[in-house]
Amino acid sequence: MNDLNSSNFINAVQFVYDHIDQPITLKDLAKSVDMSVSSLKRLFIEATAKTPGAFIRRLRMECAFRSIQSQKDSILEVALSSGFEDQSSFARRFKETFGYSPRQARKKLNIVSELENVLLDEPDIIELTDFPIQSVTEKGFYFEAAPKAFNVLKSKLTTNELSDDGLSMFIGIGHDNPHENNVKEDEVRFTAGVVLIKRDLGIEHVILSGSRYARFHYFGKPNNLGLAYHYIYGKWSEASPIQVVKTKSAFMAFDHFPAPLKEQNILIHVPLVP
Repeated sequence: MNDLNSSNFINAVQFVYDHIDQPITLKDLAKSVDMSVSSLKRLFIEATAKTPGAFIRRLRMECAFRSIQSQKDSILEVALSSGFEDQSSFARRFKETFGYSPRQARKKLNIVSELENVLLDEPDIIELTDFPIQSVTEKGFYFEAAPKAFNVLKSKLTTNELSDDGLSMFIGIGHDNPHENNVKEDEVRFTAGVVLIKRDLGIEHVILSGSRYARFHYFGKPNNLGLAYHYIYGKWSEASPIQVVKTKSAFMAFDHFPAPLKEQNILIHVPLVP
């Protein structure tokens, strides 16, 4: 997918977030990114494997899920604010989406890690020493913070440094979990960095601390990395005797400059207890 379509997708998702508590028609969504409805459908299917309507319904249920777990509102209040006429129809849709009833979701603290995920092979256990990166950190919704950071980084690099022939290696670090309530939805932080470039890019210089890591091999779209993280910090960490350090961010190493919707090899490094 080209940069224009990637930008259109990000803008379309931003429109959905901005109007998530209002009726959204496909015509309005297509108009917001200056596309035809048919082109919009193709864009969403390519990016998410879902139609725009299915994507919006899923997102509304995820927002409802967060409200359920926050326990600030009753289940009926969450149902009504999500556009349902009664609690029973909301409960049916909720269970169809997540496999749990709203009442079960309210009691189950680790439900997020048990939702959609991918299966990964067992990781390599490695020791890394400290290494420097030049990086850019941006804030935003989880779907926009990473593209924003990588776009700024891209503007600092030459064509050769961005090419597959270059010696550069690109790093991504997601600092916050958007499913937890310790950070606002639109203030999720993401760092995009590069190593093996000697010249000063005029951006932040950071040292990634050496430690013991579990290195997972993932092949897919960077846009879908959240599913891999659900697996690692959910099913894998709960079943493995290896202890994960959850207070320290994992980082990703990309085999070439990442495009959100283009499949590539990605190494996910998860910090472990020494």
